[in-house]
Amino acid sequence: MHKLLAVVGPTGSGKTKLAVKLAKKFNGVIVSADSRQVYRGMDIGTNKEGKPGKWGNYQARIVDGIPQLLIDVVEPGNRFTVADWLTLARKMLSEIWAAGQLPIVVGGTGLYVTALTEGYQLGGGRFAKNNQPVDFESLILMPEVDRQLLNRKSNQRCVRIFDALMAETEKLLASGVPGDWLDKIGLDYRYAFKRIRGQLSREKAIEQYQVASRAYIRRQITWWRHHGEPITVSDSDEATNLVTQRLSS
Repeated sequence: MHKLLAVVGPTGSGKTKLAVKLAKKFNGVIVSADSRQVYRGMDIGTNKEGKPGKWGNYQARIVDGIPQLLIDVVEPGNRFTVADWLTLARKMLSEIWAAGQLPIVVGGTGLYVTALTEGYQLGGGRFAKNNQPVDFESLILMPEVDRQLLNRKSNQRCVRIFDALMAETEKLLASGVPGDWLDKIGLDYRYAFKRIRGQLSREKAIEQYQVASRAYIRRQITWWRHHGEPITVSDSDEATNLVTQRLSS
């Protein structure tokens, strides 16, 4: 049976860094599970890493030689659903396995990962669990995190990137991306948009941005308390040992 590795957890927990190390060790290809990194031109606010490249016929972001798929796949302003993500992800998994490589699903959008690993299927307009048999075994890892440290890092990031985020948001608006869409997509772009529209002072925009970012981290952690049982790992050595055991079983 095929094997799949997932590295999950909140923003700032080191998911991508860990995944890149594991991909180098186990001949892996990263498949992004991030509901906002799918949009082109939204780089600062979604914390994209790496440089544009390719894996096979797919566009990718290359981080330290490792390809990340399912990033930059749709134009901003367009609707992109979990069903869209699942369709693309399942196709990519098949091609990664066919190439003799290990797919490593990485991201903070817990619904995407759970829908994939538990076989969610769209029916009657809603998702249901286990409507589609899963033909692979999953190992889900989560880097150990210190909530207070994560919150501090998040607060600092909001301040550090805000001017660049404003410039990126202005560019998106100038390209025709609707402001209400940016507001709806939330987090980073909502507060930059409100600042650009004069609805918030710079100080208030950053303050509300920080509050929303901390709340998002809390929701990401809460998701995994109720969906599946990721194995918490303290470092890459522990993760490597777990993956080695699972691949050899």
